[in-house]
Amino acid sequence: MKDTEELELVDVDLLAEYLEFQVLPSIVTTAAGAVGIPKLGKAEWTPTKFSLDIDFPGEIETIQFIRSNGKTCTIGGEKVPPFYNFLGLDKRNPHPPLVTYDVFDMGSKMMLPKPIKQEYGDVLGHPAEWAKFAVNKFGAESITFHSLEIDPAMGDAPVSQSVRYLEEILQAVDVPVIIGCSGNKEKDVEMFKATAAATESEVLMLSAADKATWEEVIPLAVQYDHNCLLWTSLDLNNQIKMNKDALELGLPPNRIVMDPTCATLGYGMEYSFSIYQRMRIAGLLGEKDLAYPISGGTTNAWGAREAWMSEKTAPEWGLRQYRGPIWEIINALCLSLVGLDLAMMFHPIAARHVKEITNQFFAEIPKVMDDKGYYDWASANLKR
Repeated sequence: MKDTEELELVDVDLLAEYLEFQVLPSIVTTAAGAVGIPKLGKAEWTPTKFSLDIDFPGEIETIQFIRSNGKTCTIGGEKVPPFYNFLGLDKRNPHPPLVTYDVFDMGSKMMLPKPIKQEYGDVLGHPAEWAKFAVNKFGAESITFHSLEIDPAMGDAPVSQSVRYLEEILQAVDVPVIIGCSGNKEKDVEMFKATAAATESEVLMLSAADKATWEEVIPLAVQYDHNCLLWTSLDLNNQIKMNKDALELGLPPNRIVMDPTCATLGYGMEYSFSIYQRMRIAGLLGEKDLAYPISGGTTNAWGAREAWMSEKTAPEWGLRQYRGPIWEIINALCLSLVGLDLAMMFHPIAARHVKEITNQFFAEIPKVMDDKGYYDWASANLKR
């Protein structure tokens, strides 16, 4: 992993009168013969022009998170699939994926991976300081505050504690906050009632309404004008049904965010990838019941043993300080390629890199071509 350390070259030019790339012909010939491909002849170029004929009649809803101090974050509004920034297209997506940083109410009591503890240190025991640290040091544009300790199995803390922590976070940072829950139905509904009312001057997001709580949580989002995350478990039809139910309960379309479940690399990533892709393409093709932004808890990457297992147990896997963040980065980037609008992330370095990479993907390809008729992206990136 040492070879993956970053080395940035500034103002470097590659000058060559003649540049040739070679593949050993014996390897190509042997490989081709082994699979029955005829012997390769002399290659010839055929002049042609590339054109795009793409029509996506649908459009994804635009969702805003608004702080009373005027700071906002916006997701959604897509008109084409992710990163379709090709020359010649008359449609572009307006917003890159939003990365939100996880903050927990019981960080100092949790069994956290060592790389996480090393990054946050003493602030893990203070949610407001944790959030402030993420914003000031790592440039977090949004915070997700998770109330785990209210769960009877995790300490049965009173809901008033969640309200107090949330108010302290809102005082400490001026970015939008997502209100996370514990997974216990009774305590979560109680907590959302208190926190939604306490933040009625803001437009935040209640995370989440699921099959056990949606009938109680969605009306709270309607009453206090918050966004609402609708969580389902890798089932397209269940997501459609919950979206329809939310609309029937009065939740406006511009307040709905979907979460079809983020399965981690090695533990079902292919399922999440395909569901995200089907949802996004369906929305762009005009399926209004799926034309909403998509969120994903890429923090789930830390559930994979490949991310957290120590070097003593698995020395052949390399350093854990690299593996964990890379696992989370891969999760977020894979889903960003098929429609992820909101990435909930844990490791601050992983979050920063996902933000930087997706912003690069999102940038418009320059319209200035060279005399060869194509954009010289290799030289452009070297000069950058």
